[in-house]
Amino acid sequence: MKQLELNLEKIALIGAQKEEENFDFRVFLKGLDVKQIDKIVHRIDKELRTKIDCTKCGNCCKSLRPCVTDSELDKLSQIDNLPQPDFVNGFVKVDDLEGIKYLKDTPCKYLYDKSCSIYSNRPEDCKSYPHTQKAEFVTRTLGMIENYGICPIVFNLFEQLKEELHYK
Repeated sequence: MKQLELNLEKIALIGAQKEEENFDFRVFLKGLDVKQIDKIVHRIDKELRTKIDCTKCGNCCKSLRPCVTDSELDKLSQIDNLPQPDFVNGFVKVDDLEGIKYLKDTPCKYLYDKSCSIYSNRPEDCKSYPHTQKAEFVTRTLGMIENYGICPIVFNLFEQLKEELHYK
């Protein structure tokens, strides 16, 4: 594995510079064996998670808005000591097309310094981020491209995957 890039400013800059390349890589991946790609991605992801501590970064919490379920809204409103309707009115947005609920503030209201103040109670969408450990990576590459300039795990995983697949 080559040297990891952890500098968030550099990751954002390279993310903008390599956007077209990453879209081309996405097309390249679609032509490969999905199960084989998952094996490679999951191995790289596991290696990266031993070297990159998400709790020391928090960049996703500064940039993204997690989806939340009704049961998570109950839990979050209790944490904030607010009735759920008040919590929803103040801190939740509903996607008009899909009806998906998500926390509307960026940075996240629970982010303090680079850490989540409700880490053990954070929404599932936060727990599973950056979603690189899930199956069928190839079907989620559009989201990975969006996260490439935000998340050091996604950035380094994409670059390692390009290298291992001898892309360009």
